Amino acid sequence: MKNKLIIIGLVLSGIFYGCQTEYEAPNSLSDIAFYNSAGTIKTLNVALNKYMTFTDLSQGANEHSWSIDEGVNFLQGPIKVKDSVFTVINNGQTLTAEKTVILQFNKAGISKVRLYNVFKDSVTFRGNTNGVNYFKGSVKIAENRWAIDTTFMVKVYDSISPIIQVKQNDIALNLTGKDTIYVEAGDKLHFSDLTIQGEPTGRNWYIKKVLAPGVAASASDVIASSLLAEVDIVFKKLGVYRAFVNVTRSAQYVPGAAKTVTISRPIKVTKSNKPFIISGAVKEQANETIQIPFAGEFAPFLDPKANFTVKVNGSTFAIASITLNAVDQTILDLKLTQKIYRPDVITISYNGTSLKSADERVLAPFTDVPVEMHNVNLLSPFLSGFEDGGGFWKKYYSSDAPAAITSEKAFSGIYSAKLSLTPGFKEASIATLPPGGANFPSIVNQTGKNYVVTWKMFITPESITVGKSMGLFYIPAWANLWVDLSVYPKGEWVTVTGEIPPSTITGLYLRLLDAAKTSNLIIYFDDFKMVEKEVRP
Repeated sequence: MKNKLIIIGLVLSGIFYGCQTEYEAPNSLSDIAFYNSAGTIKTLNVALNKYMTFTDLSQGANEHSWSIDEGVNFLQGPIKVKDSVFTVINNGQTLTAEKTVILQFNKAGISKVRLYNVFKDSVTFRGNTNGVNYFKGSVKIAENRWAIDTTFMVKVYDSISPIIQVKQNDIALNLTGKDTIYVEAGDKLHFSDLTIQGEPTGRNWYIKKVLAPGVAASASDVIASSLLAEVDIVFKKLGVYRAFVNVTRSAQYVPGAAKTVTISRPIKVTKSNKPFIISGAVKEQANETIQIPFAGEFAPFLDPKANFTVKVNGSTFAIASITLNAVDQTILDLKLTQKIYRPDVITISYNGTSLKSADERVLAPFTDVPVEMHNVNLLSPFLSGFEDGGGFWKKYYSSDAPAAITSEKAFSGIYSAKLSLTPGFKEASIATLPPGGANFPSIVNQTGKNYVVTWKMFITPESITVGKSMGLFYIPAWANLWVDLSVYPKGEWVTVTGEIPPSTITGLYLRLLDAAKTSNLIIYFDDFKMVEKEVRP
């Protein structure tokens, strides 16, 4: 009688070092089992020139082999975590009968690793890929010969090789030399990250002061930074600076990488012939200070309150103080005598001649410049914008229609949520709670205030929204915000706003539902924000 296999799935977290215990299986037993050091995702990921371990745990195989593609080497084990020098064995060979192989991947792209076993009995492998169980049976190739042929797909990520561009007045600069780039105070340079090799997911631009010999470095030496691929950086402060960019790769199941580039040409900011004006958004800070940025550093000044007017909801409010920012002398800090509330509409005007820049320019008057109010988003960036690519938000178990985190379309960043409810499907939904989703960092309401929730929504032009709605549920109450989709335009990003009563929230659940299964809706969601509601008395 032939023995059928019962397999217990194994998942290896961390790196397997190839230690084996000798074991002689009973002659009557045939079974198949294997694992690798990268886990159970469908396509295994590894960085260029790094290694991965594969082990065949099968018993009773009459034939066994591992075979590899060109660009993959067999390495001698064991290998310690901190090892950086590896010994290649069987150089040039692509086949081995060893039970455990340590493979180094030296060619970017897709490499294949094949495991081939032949048994005298029929066997079945029970596996799990991305949380989904599957069964793979052997194929009879001759009498008493049953083969299981398994190919592992390995994506090898290339090293990051940054390609950057800097433009001044729309003209690309030559970055290979060491000549100084001159910029008038208040002018800008345009920085672009054009990197493709290594499939980067982000970058960080930063501009630092060039310090005199012996001067200690400090956090204030960084005068500007940005995470954007394309960014205009305005240079306001006189001095000499260096520009840097750190290009990174970071995502779930993807090997991390980073490469920093220093632009060899220094940047010198000189006196300007342009007007001394506001440069950038005027913003309220967490401590209710209003910061006003300008296109240059200020010369010393006396109290300028008499020349400023601040209106809150149309009424003039008294100014407590206007001072030079302690860290950045291109910014004025303004404080009111009264408390600021989140829904307030605030504008600032200036009409005077007393304020001047460090290079003797007189500040130009301005009228009713709006203030961006400070909002503390109670949702983390991954919960708000899906920028982890689907770690916190996942398709909910009851969703029979497509529901995923995607990079097809986003209001900001790279990712958004896409729900597709088409005829024949009942529900498209994603959630931050199990099953599927990650643990939600509870939002505990301690003030008794309602929450205001906003998000961005894009309804595709072909969607039919008449009589259709969506729901955002908050857990554990399992109450929801219903949104009538028919009142929103299609083919553009719109803002949706709702209100949640005071409660502790431990999860969110976003759903399209149609019991009749006749809907035709494709909707993208992005930039969820949740704040405590404030009302001016």
